[in-house]
Formats: sequence, structure tokens, C-alpha cells
Amino acid sequence: MKKIFSIMIAALVSLTFTGCIEEIDPQTSTVTEQQAKDAPGAFDNFVQNLTGNLTGQFTYGGDSHYVFDFGYPAFFLIRDVMGQDVVPVGTNNWFDTWYQDFAYLAPNYARTQFPWTLYFGWIKDCNIVLTIGGAIDYAQPIEGRETGVGIAYTLRAMYYFDMVRMYAQQPYAANKEALTVPKVTESTTIEGVQHNPRMTWDEAFAFILADLDAAEKLLANYERKNVYTPDVSVVQGIKARVYLEKQDWANAEKYAKLAQEGYTMMSQEEYLSRDYGFNSPNSSWMFGVTFKDTDPNIVENDGDSSWGSVMLLENGFDCGYAANYGGPNVIDRHLYETIPASDYRKQCWVDFALEELIDPDADEIPADLLAGLSAYSDYPERIYAAGVDNASYGLGGLSVKFRNQAGKANVKYDAWVVAVPLMRVEEMKLIEAEAAGMQQEERGIALLTEFAKTRDPYYTYGTHRDAYYNTSTSQFQNEVWWQRRVELWGEGFATFDIKRLNKGVIRSYAGSNHIEGCRFNVSGVPNWMTWCFVNTEAQYNESLVVNPDPTRPANDSEEYAW
Repeated sequence: MKKIFSIMIAALVSLTFTGCIEEIDPQTSTVTEQQAKDAPGAFDNFVQNLTGNLTGQFTYGGDSHYVFDFGYPAFFLIRDVMGQDVVPVGTNNWFDTWYQDFAYLAPNYARTQFPWTLYFGWIKDCNIVLTIGGAIDYAQPIEGRETGVGIAYTLRAMYYFDMVRMYAQQPYAANKEALTVPKVTESTTIEGVQHNPRMTWDEAFAFILADLDAAEKLLANYERKNVYTPDVSVVQGIKARVYLEKQDWANAEKYAKLAQEGYTMMSQEEYLSRDYGFNSPNSSWMFGVTFKDTDPNIVENDGDSSWGSVMLLENGFDCGYAANYGGPNVIDRHLYETIPASDYRKQCWVDFALEELIDPDADEIPADLLAGLSAYSDYPERIYAAGVDNASYGLGGLSVKFRNQAGKANVKYDAWVVAVPLMRVEEMKLIEAEAAGMQQEERGIALLTEFAKTRDPYYTYGTHRDAYYNTSTSQFQNEVWWQRRVELWGEGFATFDIKRLNKGVIRSYAGSNHIEGCRFNVSGVPNWMTWCFVNTEAQYNESLVVNPDPTRPANDSEEYAW
């Protein structure tokens, strides 16, 4: 583990910045608070840094070039492989620790330090902007700095909402008094950090919603240049997420509807585009991040420490974990098989039936198999090589949802200079449907059916009531959850939904494509989904109540019969 002091202490706004602006104190090589407030352009630089460092940087490992150290989208995979819907297969997959090696998620390991370091680093950036923006404890910002302060409030709320869901002792639905995470704001003192108890769910909700309320006012008239900076619709979208978790169905519905204004759902052509599929913003993207050709994650380590390296299969050069090093991420077979053929989203993953056409003794890929793979990609040989030759896995469930940058599949390393969605209008429509249905089920069913028919014209409500055995939620919520699992696959929602709905995990069943030795069936929320705090935080924060170490089932479970 990295031997560093408390990240929460580092997250305090002591304003000892380095490298952000040129005017520094020659005695200390740091920026004082007054200098940060007065330096020309400094505030705008700090605001740009809020989103500029969300991806593309080796924030944690520096020149160690850890493959997972590429920023916010890394947590999509980290959370998703903890469940069942995303399977990190192959011989060389950097995300398998979160899938199976739960002992390394205990307090004294680097994998546990990683999220704590990044999230509190981002929170520190927000606290800096709030401080030099004059908004300490929700004060009216300095004139001209309202937008930057609004962005800082938005992102701080987003980070804390992520963290409370990852670290909470129990889901809100199970225990509203469960402890979540400590709070560090722009006015927290060093002494406060050393005696900083974890917020309860209600305390966390109050804090996060206060940030979002402030952001909503400050960004009400802000017109952004692109989706890489949050605006008021993103604030409303985060509010919809928070109220959904809080089971405040009326407000979840209200804000999900407000957030949708001005956006339209992806069409089939956009969803399945071989040039722009989930690599470029479109009319459904509300918020996103993008890799740049100057990012360290792209220009260093052969670009192998990037989202493209671990998610894209079609590049034509000898780099990348998904394509060439044997580390693709695939869809759970049972989930895939519950998707009707009439649902065009099924085309985002290679059909398991093509496995039967593999001929290990042939010198060339069989013609019928090549034709089958051509239905998914302009580069069928590369898909075959990624799954069969390089990963020693096979073909079933390989993902082509996320594509290389248009026209750049053969360009090193521009193929991986792609955007990644953080919020789409489709999520808002599913929140609206669920929240409406929890008030009046018939309204929710109507909204859900309207949504589902845009993906599958033959959809009939009730199709997926048995797709998951856990009866902790109603048939209606199970139907919404199934749509979320398919629509938002790989976008970081799997663990959050499992915990929110008090679901379990099923990896062992007849025909499972989960890795042998990791085929665990757990009827409730697995304890490895309750993240541990790094041991340095407990050492520096006397009031921190720690979470138990995660445990790994001793053996594969008996096969579940669907």
C-alpha cells in the first residue's frame, strides 16, 4: 500500500496549491489564498481543472502507469464487475481484483487507497473553487464567479453521492441510520478532520441536496459550450438520482422530467453506429468526459492505461488490454439471453451461438463465422483475435457497445481519444418511470412501456418479471431494473442498483460465462460491495467507524435454476 497521510487532511482547503498558476510565493513555492483570489485568470483555471482532471491523468499512480488509473470512468468498471452483468474475462484483465480478489480490497491495500485518493482529490478541487469563489458555507459568491461556484457545488455533490453509496454500511432502504462517509468541506479544519464521524444517510442527503440547491440557482442561466461541463440539467439529473435513492418518488419524478428538457433519446442508428457508438456526444448525452490526444493516459504507456485500452476491441495496432493483451469485458450470459432478438440493443454483444462455429484446428477463421462477426463489426478478424486468440476466452458476449473514434481504428493512439457518457437522458426516463410507478403503478408501466418500445417494438410489460430471483422488489421495479441493466450496461450503475434494490448476485447457473472459482451466488447484497476505508484514515480520524473487511466465498455456488 502507498504510505501516505490522511487523504481527508489533504482534501482540506489549506490553499497550498502547486502548478495551477504562475504567481507563487518564492519562499514556499505554494500559492497563498490571497494570491489565488487575485491572480489574473486563476479562478477560471481552477474551475476548468474541475472537469479537466476527471479523466486522462495518472492521478493515483503517476509514472507507475496503473492500467485502471485513467480517471472517473474507471469506476464504472470497478463497480460493474463487482456484480454479475459485466464479466472481466481473459488472461490479463486489470479489473479482476474487484471481481474476485476481495482480500485486496481490505484497508491496507493499494486498491482500497485508489478510490479514496481520487475522490477526495476531486473534492479538494471543488473546495478550492468554493473558497476562492467566496462561497464558504453557501455565502453569495464573488461577483463574476457564480458559474464556477455552481459547477463546484454540482461536482462535489456528485462525488459525495457516489461515495455514500459505495461506503454506506447498509443501503438506505435497509437502514436509514446507517453510516456513510465523513464530510470535508471548504470550512472544515484540521482538528475537525481528526474528529470527523461518518454522516448518516439523512445527514448525507441533506448535505448533497444543499449543494445541488445552491448549484441549481447559480447555474439557472448558464449556457455551456459542450457536455463536458455540467449545467442546470445535470444538476437536476443528479437530484433525480438522489431522490430515487431516498425513495422520495415525487421529487425523483419531478427532477427526472425537468432534466430531460432539450434532450432526445438515442436512435437505433446512433446506438449501433460503428463510427460514433458511445464515443461521441449526441442529443441524448447530458454530461460526459473526453480523452484528449495530449493526455498522459494516451501518450504514455502506449495508451494502454485508458478507457479505450480496456473497453475497445477494434483497434488495428498491437496495443490495448481488451483487443490485444487478453483482457476484454463481456456481458453476463444470462442477461444477454433474456434480451429478445427484437430488441436492437442485443446487437451490442456478440451472440454466444457463434462459439459453435469456432474451429481450433483451422488455419483460417471459418467463412460462416467471419460472416457472423461481420454483423457486429467492420473488423471481424480483430474481434475474433481479441476473444479467441488473445484472451483464450471465446466470443460470446464480447462488447461492441463502445467503439473507437470514428475513422481512427488504425491510428495509434487516436483510436482511444474518445468521449464517455456520465449521464444520458435515457437514465432520466427510467428514473421517471420508476418514480411514477412507485406512486401509481399504472403510470409507471405506461412510461416504462413507452421507453422499452423505442428499443423493442414488440415489448410487452411483464416479460422480465422472472429474470431475477430476488423478490425484494415488486415485479414493476424488477422490470425497470432489467431495462437499466441492459440500457446502462458498462456505464457504472450495476452495484448502485444492486444495493439500492437490496438485490444479490447470481454468477453460477447452467452455461454461465463467469470465471470458474468466481461463480458466487449471494441472496443479499454481497459484503464486498461495502467498500473499506484505508487504514490511514482510521489512524488520523479518531471518530471514524470502519467497515468490515470483505470476504470471498470459499467455493463456487451450486448452479441456480432460473
